[in-house]
Amino acid sequence: MLVLGTLTSWRRSVFAGMLVRFLFSFWTGNPSDFEIFLRVGYHVAHGGSPTQAKIFYVEGLGQPTYPYVSGIGYLPAWGLCTALAYKTYQLLPFSPYFYYFLLKSFPILGDLAATYLIFLIVKGSTHDIKRAEQAGMRFFMCPFVIFISSIWGMFDSIPISLTLLSILLLLLGKPYWSALALGLGIYFKVVPLVYLPIQLIFISKSKGAKDSIMYLLISIATPLALTLIPMILLGWEVSETGITVLSQTVIVGEGIIYWNLLSFLRDLAPKVFSVELLSSFFSFPPVRYLWLLSLIACYMFYLKEQVPSSGNMDAYSLYALSKWSSITMIGFLLTRTFIPEQFILYPLFTMTVMLGISGNTSLKRYYFDIWVFALAFAFVNLYPFAFAYLVDINLWNAFDLLATVPPSSTLRYAARFVLAVFFDYSLFRALINMVKEA
Repeated sequence: MLVLGTLTSWRRSVFAGMLVRFLFSFWTGNPSDFEIFLRVGYHVAHGGSPTQAKIFYVEGLGQPTYPYVSGIGYLPAWGLCTALAYKTYQLLPFSPYFYYFLLKSFPILGDLAATYLIFLIVKGSTHDIKRAEQAGMRFFMCPFVIFISSIWGMFDSIPISLTLLSILLLLLGKPYWSALALGLGIYFKVVPLVYLPIQLIFISKSKGAKDSIMYLLISIATPLALTLIPMILLGWEVSETGITVLSQTVIVGEGIIYWNLLSFLRDLAPKVFSVELLSSFFSFPPVRYLWLLSLIACYMFYLKEQVPSSGNMDAYSLYALSKWSSITMIGFLLTRTFIPEQFILYPLFTMTVMLGISGNTSLKRYYFDIWVFALAFAFVNLYPFAFAYLVDINLWNAFDLLATVPPSSTLRYAARFVLAVFFDYSLFRALINMVKEA
């Protein structure tokens, strides 16, 4: 009876979380990213490349916020998903809002999959159903997670769920299937590539060099093959895709990171802090590539971690894997010059697994601080009502004016910097907590 009551409570929570997501899904969206997604869906469904340099406004879909947008800066997986959403909408074209809902359905299902996988991973390692449910709900009902998927429309929960699946498959002693899952996660977004060396080190210590080499080959060959196949079959330009994807690496001094201080200074004193001055500053290699040194350092420290040489992962080794995945991602975020808000989901999901296993009270507080400051930053960065741009373009125009014209823009940039500092401090405290434990 107790188990039945627990399952009923779990299902109610899942239903509530899904309902909240669906209520926001069809009429909200990030005025920049979501507009790109809906145009890419139309374009790819008509035979175009998802990474085309210029994609023009589609009459009747979205809003003419920009005359044209660039394609997605990712590998083709998400572009193909948006095309599938548009093809489905073509079968039932009763309202553009149905198309918007279909686009959001992918990240919403990603949230659900990630939640269930967190439940399975924690349950498999602790054998405690209640603790596993709490861990799953901590992620699923997190307002920031809901915001990113169902309001903003970003799809990071999909590569996150695939990364979690790779961890679960390691837990079950299936390294090759784990490699395939991680490769699919990289295919959607290259961010999970950060976790690849961590998992390779674990496999090398627990199973040996042969399995780790096979793991590397499968996880890299999967996104590479799945990228080349549609390019060849559909005639997409390889160089165009490479340029668009690499363009994501040259954005500097923006997002939820302390470097956005320079954007504030440029708005405050444009004659002193010119665009040219800031560009020359970020062209200095030690600034732009500090994240690479951070990753190497984290991998080297994880090499010293004791990993049991067993066929399957136990609670200790799973906790260590989650901890070093969190440490590595946090180090990566703190040393990057550009961090978009959706990247914050990546340390959150590994910290959720850690909390499900250990119940670390201090880490729980840092987890809360991280998503609160990230959510506050997102609202300041684009203003809450700007996300209703699909309903009324005037909402976007009004808030865009506030965001770019002094003195309101100066206040916005100042608030962004303050929130980014508090956010980075929370990340840093979480990092110190994990490093001391290690």
